[in-house]
Amino acid sequence: MRIAVCQTSSIPGDKAKNIEKIRAIARTAASWKADLLVLPELFLTGYNVGSRMRDLAEARDGPSLRSIGEIARNESCAIAVGFPELRGDELFNSSALFDAQGKLTAVYQKIHLFGADEKCLFSPGKELVVARLGDRVVGMAICYDIEFPEMARELKRRGSEIIIVPTANMAPYFQVPTTFIRARALENGVFVAYANLCGSEGDLEYTGLSGISGPDGIDLARAGPRGEALLLAQLPDKSPSDSFSTQIEDLQLPFSR
Repeated sequence: MRIAVCQTSSIPGDKAKNIEKIRAIARTAASWKADLLVLPELFLTGYNVGSRMRDLAEARDGPSLRSIGEIARNESCAIAVGFPELRGDELFNSSALFDAQGKLTAVYQKIHLFGADEKCLFSPGKELVVARLGDRVVGMAICYDIEFPEMARELKRRGSEIIIVPTANMAPYFQVPTTFIRARALENGVFVAYANLCGSEGDLEYTGLSGISGPDGIDLARAGPRGEALLLAQLPDKSPSDSFSTQIEDLQLPFSR
């Protein structure tokens, strides 16, 4: 399996433009023959949009997610992306996973909400989610979740070989993308694909440093703290010698084939 992780910024409040950005990124990932593309937390709407979040939220069968499913199908590349999910009267910080046929395979609702703002906006999720993607088992987490060793351990116990982590990690927490992500990978013998936002959004400055860490705790690919980057790593089928990684940084959107 080839995993692509995109470090980028979203356009706050503009779902249509963010979907077009997903389309461009997915096209490039597909040209690299990626099997899975992981995008940041709440990428569909922007993370720091405050009280507008509820108005921007959609159900998991809403028009924006249907459009992302179509992108996955058209590019034959699975996509994981963060979005605000409206379910009944409750709002969740969620991540959707589409397979390469465009089917919505799983939705995970963030359990560990970070800080007063998230706790004010969102209800906490209650269930861990593990999904099969091709011949791999994928565990789902969002940002702050991965800072808790117990969560990664339970995802591993449920069969996860890869943990995907859409993220909106901000300054001053620069140690999280490197120290914690490598530790979770090494502790559990799993791959961790961590897709963070970059740049600034309102009063938040994101740390970037997106990465793909291997079961030995060593990075297969790592972006810098600033600028957009698309990372690619081949997960070995038989032995570590089957793996490779590459990255392009400071990409200018839209991406092209």
